[in-house]
Amino acid sequence: MNFPPSKSYSCVIIDDSQTSIKTLEHFVSKINKLQLKGSFTDAIDAMAAFWTYGKIDFLFLDIQMEISGMDIARMLRNSVKFVVFVSNDDNNTIDKGNCFLFKPLDFRKFEDTVNQLILTERKDKEILL
Repeated sequence: MNFPPSKSYSCVIIDDSQTSIKTLEHFVSKINKLQLKGSFTDAIDAMAAFWTYGKIDFLFLDIQMEISGMDIARMLRNSVKFVVFVSNDDNNTIDKGNCFLFKPLDFRKFEDTVNQLILTERKDKEILL
């Protein structure tokens, strides 16, 4: 599946695992349409950085950190178009209404998730026109 032409998408990574950050940074670097604005192991530093970022297209957010990823997502909801939660836990207690990537992270799943979110947004915009 290919990305829509001539548009780049900004993204930020927040994860308390440096290993996960490095993996996600590598995945982002493999997709030309994604532009990494920043990576953070500290949620407070990340939230402060959003003052300078403006609106971000993708937030890849660890759900299980010292500060809950769900709480961070709620605080940043007006600054982020798509939140993709990253989690170690794929059990049935997770809210299925949200978008998740599960560790160990897989590039094909990452790419498919990003593509699906972009294409869904494009279809929604076309419906409104």
